[in-house]
Amino acid sequence: MLESRCEGGLYSLLAMLVFSSLLSHNVQGKTLDSRKTSQGEINVYEVRIVKSSEFDYASHNYYSALLELALNKTEPPSTQTHLVESSEKLVQERVLRQLSVNRNADVFWTVTSKLREKQAIPVRVPLLNGIMGYRVSLIHQSSLGKFNKDTDSAQNMKRLVAIQGHDWPDFRILEHNGFTTLGTSNYDMIIELLKAGRVDYFPRAVHEAVVETESLNNPNIIVEPSILLYYPSYMFFFVSKSKPELAQRIERGLNIARKDGSFAALFKKYINFKHIEETLNLSERKSLQAREPTPLRRDPRSNCIKFTTITPAVA
Repeated sequence: MLESRCEGGLYSLLAMLVFSSLLSHNVQGKTLDSRKTSQGEINVYEVRIVKSSEFDYASHNYYSALLELALNKTEPPSTQTHLVESSEKLVQERVLRQLSVNRNADVFWTVTSKLREKQAIPVRVPLLNGIMGYRVSLIHQSSLGKFNKDTDSAQNMKRLVAIQGHDWPDFRILEHNGFTTLGTSNYDMIIELLKAGRVDYFPRAVHEAVVETESLNNPNIIVEPSILLYYPSYMFFFVSKSKPELAQRIERGLNIARKDGSFAALFKKYINFKHIEETLNLSERKSLQAREPTPLRRDPRSNCIKFTTITPAVA
């Protein structure tokens, strides 16, 4: 009888130890899920961002460095903030859906739109100083004769076939202005269709066009030399709806960086604006202005770049 009681007590003790261990594990898991752990006196705060891709052409480096700069400007005492890349590659719309439900990413950078500003919290500080709205086109060498700035460029381009990501705001802007536009799901498919001559042109922001033609290193893919398309377009950081305090912190950090000059210094490090102007001969191009479906808002304190030599005609 005594032996039976001892065994029962032993089993009860073991059960309590197992339960205690499981409870500890659960509490620990919740702490990790909050993205905040403790290492002695230092709190480590993790901010999840998208995974880099071979088609980022160093843009991931710029945006992650800019995010890190903003976070460093506003880092609380006894806290270390680290950026952590997600484990999977996601297309833009899927990332924004994940932000809305706080899964896999806390911050994403992309062109703003009315829809996207409903899916996540926009930080209304343009990350590219407004140059995202100035567009030139990648084309196949054999399509060069289809473009001529001395003809009615707008009507001519509307008859040709442009290509964009189907979930990009640019796709809707081009369609809204009467441009024939094909949408695809990813960037590499766009390039393959361009190489095959299945589409006529691929509008890109001026800095993207320079970097991408150099990186592709394909003599058949060139920048169309005569036309510049313009519409307001801003690249923002977007933050998970569950983390408004993080959005406020990033906005505060970006504005501090603007005032002290570190934002401008980082921009110049990654984007050589003079080289872009000279390479694309922007002042000699015929400029067309498209209208955005919905006027975009940005922080009025942000100084956006303007090409003073360009007077766009309505597309």
